[in-house]
Amino acid sequence: MAEPAESTVQRAERAKQYERVHDILFAVDIIYTFGLMILFIATGGTGGWSARLLEWIETWCANYWLQIAVYMGILTAGYMALLLPLSFYSGFILEHKYDLSNETVGSWIKDKLKSFALNLIFMIALGEIMFFFFDLTETTWWLWAGLIWVLFGVVLSNLAPVLIIPLFYKLKPLDNPTLTDKLVSLAERVHAKILGVFEIELSSKTKKANAALTGLGNTKRILLGDTLLKNFDHEEIEVILAHELGHYYYKHIWKLIGFGGIITIGGLYLTSIALSSLIGFFGYDSLMDIASFPLFLMCMFAFALVTMPFNSTYSRMLEKQADLFALRETGKPEHFISSMRKLAELNLANENPNPVIEFLTHSHPSIGKRVLLAEKFAAENNA
Repeated sequence: MAEPAESTVQRAERAKQYERVHDILFAVDIIYTFGLMILFIATGGTGGWSARLLEWIETWCANYWLQIAVYMGILTAGYMALLLPLSFYSGFILEHKYDLSNETVGSWIKDKLKSFALNLIFMIALGEIMFFFFDLTETTWWLWAGLIWVLFGVVLSNLAPVLIIPLFYKLKPLDNPTLTDKLVSLAERVHAKILGVFEIELSSKTKKANAALTGLGNTKRILLGDTLLKNFDHEEIEVILAHELGHYYYKHIWKLIGFGGIITIGGLYLTSIALSSLIGFFGYDSLMDIASFPLFLMCMFAFALVTMPFNSTYSRMLEKQADLFALRETGKPEHFISSMRKLAELNLANENPNPVIEFLTHSHPSIGKRVLLAEKFAAENNA
């Protein structure tokens, strides 16, 4: 009997170690990113290496808008290349070290190249849009850019299940009529119109389990990881999906888009104030100077760090609401608890993380708090 208890203790300790390393890597990533930005704009003469890069582009490219695209492409490629060692350690070596990954080096490289292509498209589009608004109006560019950002969030949420996710994982209709009918029936009870129930091949890359209700409108669908299907029974999967449907029932996706939009517009406004002083300080002529763009990114990055606890707190509030919805809708707190325990084991989650770390960075309540919530629900409802 002592061996399982020891195994539980060992797993908990490994989970704490795994989280601790991730926290350290997160801090290193922040410091490294800030350091690169500062070096790029503050060394190498007036305007920094950013200005030198633009000068080189201008020697063979005369069109201003094409210069933006080339500059953004080189900036993105350079940043991702410099971040590659850290990314490889956190995304590949660490996951294998803790026996959480099935991915090969070749598969990881392919995914990284796909991520690079998506980031390249995004950064070029972001650059062109931002400089369009810089040119359109010097005083209210932040408002129009923020509204476009909200629209982009809506479009991305709609297209992710049909364009983004299939780039990285194979999807197929769930070949389990009993479970499909159970989940579709659950979705219909909350008037969620879904395209279908799909199995996503997570096991090709990871041993972690997950499920999601993704998409908006005509792209809404249920995704179940094959790792989830392998390790969880139907009642546990039903409770997990009920949580996802809780997000739909309470319109959490739209609330998150709206909340994120307000935060982003606020960040852009504060960035516009900061840039009015910083542009000249770092040796740039105006916002229309392409070389000043890393300064814009640095201001937004700093704002994102400051507001991260607010985003995390709001997200945890919505997640708790979805948990309560799942408990009420299914009336199966025992299966909710067992599913949480399994998720903690498969995903090597620290059930009781440091409260400060949880407050600052966690988008979900800890597993320990979610289990306590279910136990309280069971006690109050005699379930």
